[in-house]
Amino acid sequence: MTDDTPDSPGPDRTPGTADEFDRREALRAVAAVVRGDGIEVDRDSTPARWSVAVVHPVSVPGTDRKLKLRFKVALGPLPEVEAELWGLLTSDEGFGRPQAKALGKKVKAACLSSPAIEKAKARVDGWFASMAQRAAGFGESWRPKGFADELGRVVGFGGRIPRLQTLLDAMEEAFSTSAARAGLKVRRERLETASGMGVYLDSFATARAMVRKLRLFVGPTNSGKTHAAMDRLAEAESGCYLAPLRLLALEGQEALETRGRPCSLVTGEERDVRPGASFTSSTIEMVNTVKVWGACVIDEIQMIGDPDRGWAWTQAVAGVAAPEILMTGSADAIPYLKRLADALGEELEVVEFTRKSPLRVQEERVKLSEVKSGDALIAFSRKDVMALRHDLLGRGHNVAVIYGALSPEVRRAEARRFRDGTADVLVATDAIGMGLNLPVARVVLSTTRKYDGREERELTPSEIRQIGGRAGRFGMHEDGRVAVLEGENINPVRRALTSPPVPPEDPRSWISPNLSHVEAIARELDTDSLAKVLRTAGQELLRANQTFRMTDLEQRIQAAAAVDRARLPLADRDMLARCPIDTRDQNNLRLLGGWAINQGKGLRNSAPDAAERFRHNVGTDVELEKAERAVKELTAYAWLAYRFPDAYPEMDLCQERRAHLNAFIERTLAERSLARACPVCGTRLKANHRFRVCDACYGSRVEERRGGRRGGAERPEKAGGEKTDAHPQHFHHGAGRDGRKSPLPGRERAAGRRR
Repeated sequence: MTDDTPDSPGPDRTPGTADEFDRREALRAVAAVVRGDGIEVDRDSTPARWSVAVVHPVSVPGTDRKLKLRFKVALGPLPEVEAELWGLLTSDEGFGRPQAKALGKKVKAACLSSPAIEKAKARVDGWFASMAQRAAGFGESWRPKGFADELGRVVGFGGRIPRLQTLLDAMEEAFSTSAARAGLKVRRERLETASGMGVYLDSFATARAMVRKLRLFVGPTNSGKTHAAMDRLAEAESGCYLAPLRLLALEGQEALETRGRPCSLVTGEERDVRPGASFTSSTIEMVNTVKVWGACVIDEIQMIGDPDRGWAWTQAVAGVAAPEILMTGSADAIPYLKRLADALGEELEVVEFTRKSPLRVQEERVKLSEVKSGDALIAFSRKDVMALRHDLLGRGHNVAVIYGALSPEVRRAEARRFRDGTADVLVATDAIGMGLNLPVARVVLSTTRKYDGREERELTPSEIRQIGGRAGRFGMHEDGRVAVLEGENINPVRRALTSPPVPPEDPRSWISPNLSHVEAIARELDTDSLAKVLRTAGQELLRANQTFRMTDLEQRIQAAAAVDRARLPLADRDMLARCPIDTRDQNNLRLLGGWAINQGKGLRNSAPDAAERFRHNVGTDVELEKAERAVKELTAYAWLAYRFPDAYPEMDLCQERRAHLNAFIERTLAERSLARACPVCGTRLKANHRFRVCDACYGSRVEERRGGRRGGAERPEKAGGEKTDAHPQHFHHGAGRDGRKSPLPGRERAAGRRR
């Protein structure tokens, strides 16, 4: 007899009696006898509850896959066994090995013949029958073999044997996951069919009815490819030039007119229609895909790979109705265009151009003290551009600046200052990568990282080539050089300029839902919410499409949420959601939402009047930034005025105020020294003031913190009682508006850390 089963009563036990401890020990002995048959007992319950492990082979419906399911079936008490156990325990003979073996045989017979086993197997079979019936509703979207493989992994339970209900729950969860995927696929297919986005190319009926030739003029910056394309365009009877920026569209208009071709200009905010002109230069989003042209030039075609704006290049390549489509750009575009040309069933001819003047990598890092006339320093935020400008002015340079917040008119004026020698050094963001022909001898990168609106990342080789290629303008400099500031790594620049382009992981072109797509999706979803329509399109459509993928719709969705409150037709709200505002700025979203609500009520919207605050000659650094924001608001108003003239009737006043602000910004940037002001109260600061805010405002904030009134304190007031639009970001030293640290060490950053 083992030590698990007593042969006789213990020394303290009275024959003919038994207690709960004796009962549990006896049950353990019986369980040991039947354990090999998969039978287990819960000894702590009264009466004891038994269970048995069952093996049940099943076939997965729709496949030839067979699974052996193992699960435990709860049988509950065995009253006859329980009574006999107590009888043996209280007998004079007692409970020993022979009694345990005899009782074990009875337990085995009772358990294995229990009707609960067949009921459990029937539950499993019933679940598979139900699963097969539900899966049939998904049609071809259901993948039974894939589900069988998933089920095989689920029912293994890592070698453990689960209870029946646990097994059924796990199988149901696996089916629900697979069914959700299949159901979503059915929903996606239905939405793509209903919206027409699954057959995107068919929406350009005029272009599809033509025999077109696609020609790609590919080469680095300063290789003459765009000049050659414009020569060919001017030979046609009519044509259009499509550019990524208003600045480039304006240059395109001038280029065609110098070739004797009257040309109209069409951008989102303006129309310059020349009587009798058969040529049009426009920003690419304004492309006309209905009119038949003699030829078309699509500039900066590598932008087709951009997740935010690439859809406009896809639309132009696929939709322009012209027998010859000329595309100019870098070799990065080739994989995208080959995939797109195959889908179009059209021939793609690639014509390669070589750079006219060599471009070299300067291995030596450049100190700020070594910056010289003809250099262009590149930063990637407005704050860093202005910091570099300040440092270079202090070293005796005349500096022109170009960055994204500036209007096209101001950018052009700053480029003119650099071109005519009024400014000897240019400080710019990557905005100079397109649309400006500048006499740059050397491009110096202040950093090889940038914040792209989502994350801070390394510059791509394409970006480095595009920016660096601005160095060494043919006819002005024998060669161009690309360098980095002291402390930066030259290796990314060297790799980008000496290695061929790396093909993209996903060469599918980006597309965006137009109005007809939006209205069709809304009908399918039975909703009037533009934000819901766009969110559904962004999340569910084109997942499996081999040619196209959905563009990033997040900014459009945010704008849609702002205008959805207005009582306007879906088409009007969709147009409003495309308005060129900065959706990261809540003030801009509120402005757009307010305009939309007024429009829905039939009220007229007045042009923003912030320009009236800038009637003086030049401004401070704070006023400059506010003026830039005011220009953006006026630009958005002008964009809407062209589309809804009745709701936005003050176009002339808008353009007048915009011109006034641009002139104010130009004068301010041309100043040798940019006056500083407190961003909270507007008080002018001394040139040697160590901090961004004035002492009074800083002291007020310290008092607020001490008093625990961080969120509820009144804002400081200017003279006359006017409250300022103070933002918490103005108190953050050493970081830009996106929270990134400046790449430049400086007195202001150090002072900010001390405070």
